[in-house]
Amino acid sequence: MTEKELQLLVEGVKSGDKEAFNKLFRHFYAPLLKYCFRYVADEDDAAEIVQDFFVKLWANHENLSIHTSFNSYMMQSVRNLAITFINKERSHAEANLSVFSEEDEVNDPSEEFQGKSLEEAYQQVLSEMPEKRREVFVLSRFDGLKYSEIAERLNLSQKTVEAHMSAAIKQLREGLKDYI
Repeated sequence: MTEKELQLLVEGVKSGDKEAFNKLFRHFYAPLLKYCFRYVADEDDAAEIVQDFFVKLWANHENLSIHTSFNSYMMQSVRNLAITFINKERSHAEANLSVFSEEDEVNDPSEEFQGKSLEEAYQQVLSEMPEKRREVFVLSRFDGLKYSEIAERLNLSQKTVEAHMSAAIKQLREGLKDYI
């Protein structure tokens, strides 16, 4: 695609031309996916990030303001989304470690009792969660499903899954604050 063709497509997208958007999507999806994969090293995650970029591009097409080449704009946008995703995943992992960290050995009987109390408290907090929140939490933390897989399985948006997970972790932290 020549620079002139690309510029015409970008102008078309800015004016709301769906066909111009579709052409941009078809032309750049695969290269952006490959580029994003270098950051997240997971094909599904990379696909979600690139799709998210295109969704945001279309949602904000009227306000689209590009001060560099469109290629640079796309690469930088996808890179930023990938970094945000990585940071979010890292914070979820850290939250899991802080909530679920276990001591290697329990020698003191009072510690053993406290460990049993922690398990009971954990089960109590889990049982008090709203059904959908608990279901999302269990699918993520016990079944190891990705947010996209949970969203698909439960027919929810990924943002809703993320909100459920955030609320579940917050509820666990609050409910287990005496133990952590």
